[in-house]
Amino acid sequence: ICVIRLAALTTEAIAAGTQAFLDADLAAAEQVVEGDDDIDDLTHSIEDSCYQLLARQQPMATDLRTVVSVLRIVHELERSADLMVNVAKTTRRLYPHSLDPKLRGIIQRMGEQAGTQTRVALDAFADSDPSAAFALADMDDTMDDLTKSLFRHILAGAGAGGDDEGNVLRAVQLALVGRHYERIADHAVTIGQRVGFMVTGEHPPRRDESID
Repeated sequence: ICVIRLAALTTEAIAAGTQAFLDADLAAAEQVVEGDDDIDDLTHSIEDSCYQLLARQQPMATDLRTVVSVLRIVHELERSADLMVNVAKTTRRLYPHSLDPKLRGIIQRMGEQAGTQTRVALDAFADSDPSAAFALADMDDTMDDLTKSLFRHILAGAGAGGDDEGNVLRAVQLALVGRHYERIADHAVTIGQRVGFMVTGEHPPRRDESID
């Protein structure tokens, strides 16, 4: 239950941080930054419970895989939340900023995709569903395509803006925002892999070794 709660807080941070960035809403961005303390506290509480379980009950086989997987999963969730803190802080760095419609649309879709992949990963955990977990690798292609679109748009805009330092710094910050979302999606894929290992005891094949 604590892991599901942590996942809920993380997906809420993804949605809130994205909206704050799109709206250049400093107050909402600050709430995301402050809310990360609750995520950190819950993460540490789950980790402590796992360590106590390992020390006192010495779980075997399946139970041991579950505990070890939970430790990895909460780490991935905590990192995703930290990345949204970075997005929220970028809201402050770029303030006041306006996004052209195409750029706004790409970032909004990246936030939605990051949230969707995180929810799918945790649904797979809650249901002990390895098939849903392994499907996340294919879902990640969507985020990769969005990242490429974002970078192309940023580079085109930077080129049109010349060598102005402010324009270059803005392009760098926007590229970092895209990278943050890409990493959140990667964390979701890793959660899926840990769920698959937890349930089956087997690691997923490398993507280039998968059967078409």
